[in-house]
Amino acid sequence: MSLSPRPPQTVYVFQGGGALGAYQAGVVEALDAGGIAPDWVVGTSIGAINAALIVGNAPADRLPALRSFWTRVTRDGFLPSLPANPFTAGLQTWQTLTTGIPGFFKPRGPLAWDMNRRAPLPELGFYDTSPLADTLRALVDFDRIAAAETRLTLCACDVRSGAMALFDNRDGKTRIAPEHVMASGALPPGFPPVQIGKEAYWDGGIYSNTPLDVVLDDSERRDTLCFMVDLWDASEAAPTTMAQALTRYKDIQYASRICEHLDDHERLQNLRRALRQLGKKLGAKAAADADVKALLAQGCDSRIDVEHVVMQALPGEDSWRDIDFTTARLDARWQAGLHDGRRVVKRAAWREPMPEHVGMRVHTLAQQRSR
Repeated sequence: MSLSPRPPQTVYVFQGGGALGAYQAGVVEALDAGGIAPDWVVGTSIGAINAALIVGNAPADRLPALRSFWTRVTRDGFLPSLPANPFTAGLQTWQTLTTGIPGFFKPRGPLAWDMNRRAPLPELGFYDTSPLADTLRALVDFDRIAAAETRLTLCACDVRSGAMALFDNRDGKTRIAPEHVMASGALPPGFPPVQIGKEAYWDGGIYSNTPLDVVLDDSERRDTLCFMVDLWDASEAAPTTMAQALTRYKDIQYASRICEHLDDHERLQNLRRALRQLGKKLGAKAAADADVKALLAQGCDSRIDVEHVVMQALPGEDSWRDIDFTTARLDARWQAGLHDGRRVVKRAAWREPMPEHVGMRVHTLAQQRSR
């Protein structure tokens, strides 16, 4: 039996990465044009914001909502008429650090930089993210999210326990609101933790910036087509300057060892599938044995295709690129995502027949060094 062209569950998984998240929006545009819509969206940090914009809008309104958000947080940059170079990039970074990003965050003031000043939890960050709350309320229909026609899972980190926290609109416990989205993106020390009930939460990227485990560990174990859109490339070249070293450090840190995780999950899912295939070959007496039944219960018949899309850093970007919200950079990232998303749809590797014994395949889109 081969995997059907459209398995029962289509999932989008979005990494965190600040301003790099415009790339995810471009990929979504390509998938939408290809007639691919999600049943479930999982996101961390900026990926959580993109996820909320998708699930919190009707299908026809999703791309306009994404465009509205990325337009709101776009800035012209410092002296945009100057050519792009390390000097102007530095000026743009300084502008963001000192003035914030409209519709997203603003500086809290000099007192925030007193590292020993006692302050309430919502003030334990250099920036105030209340503008983001207003943006989310304007662009996201939280009643639609609560209706759970499309599943939404946002990943955060519990400040007290250090454990992953999941906010899911189908868990029967959580009514997702702006603060849940903001908690997923509350990256310290820039952003303060977000208090929800008695607990405080930081950015889910602190625990794991790639929330694929949420999907692959899901108890439903349904046949799944997963589009995983990553913003940090773990396989870039070795640095030759200090600036490149800082950039490379961030790549490795936020890529979250995803290739290893994919390999581990692929082996595990194939083993689960093999157990079920083995069970079908057992005689009735052996299959009825209690120990054998317990072993076979660890297996499953579900099959998973992962379309892994990784953003390639744009020429001239530095270690601050995740806070580079200038118009040119955001447009270029959106277009890069659109280009790569179209390649994924055209290739449609998930439509290829899957061998009977295989439970999971990973299709990593090859990067193009020049576009």
